[in-house]
Amino acid sequence: MLYAEHPHTHTPSGFITARSPLPYAQHIFGTREGTHANSTETVRALAERFGAIAHMHQVHGNRVAMVEHGGLVPETDAIITAAPELWLAVKTADCVPILISSPRAVAAIHAGWRSTEQNILPKTIGLLCTEFNQTPEDLHLALGPCLSQPHFEVEATFQHRFTVRQPERFFSPSAKPGHEESHVMMDLAGILRAQAHEAGMLDIHLHSLARCTYAEAATFNSYRRFQQGKDAHYATQVSLIRRQPEGL
Repeated sequence: MLYAEHPHTHTPSGFITARSPLPYAQHIFGTREGTHANSTETVRALAERFGAIAHMHQVHGNRVAMVEHGGLVPETDAIITAAPELWLAVKTADCVPILISSPRAVAAIHAGWRSTEQNILPKTIGLLCTEFNQTPEDLHLALGPCLSQPHFEVEATFQHRFTVRQPERFFSPSAKPGHEESHVMMDLAGILRAQAHEAGMLDIHLHSLARCTYAEAATFNSYRRFQQGKDAHYATQVSLIRRQPEGL
């Protein structure tokens, strides 16, 4: 059982949070506890526990949808709501779950490398600002558990795929024999933090858990670990954010 380190805040069993709370919202990042092989079953069980949840049919794209009610949003990798009673969910098992709070709306983002390459985070930040008359400095962001750089080997060409200044700083040489020239290790969470900063967000408003889904097998599901035959079953953990009603 894991608990938050926030003052005056309790984290439900099966979840963790960023060390610094997100203002204007309640947020929790999921672990493998209580997950089902069918992610819809996991969301259904969580809805019985927490209330209405909007979740996505995630397709590794860059579509951002505005939502007002619970249920499945088709072919989307980011959702935004201003409704204070609605939880937003993102399902991950190595990709980066991103939760964003602001005075007027919240967002949940599924950021794998494909969505990151398509700038889903800057796009979501832009919509939170234009649709709700805010600035990037008004936003607060938390990056959840994901595949860490020591376990994220990709082809060397990935160093040129992402819209971020000096992308090479987020890649290190592969230590795998025979891969030294053709592959590198990617810091996807670092790229996303840089994209948020370059979109105008403040460094002090960017929070990372720095927890690895691959390395922490007892705590998190990992698609890469499953592919390697180290997990008998595959599932995704679900992370949630809900806008805090005004005045609380």
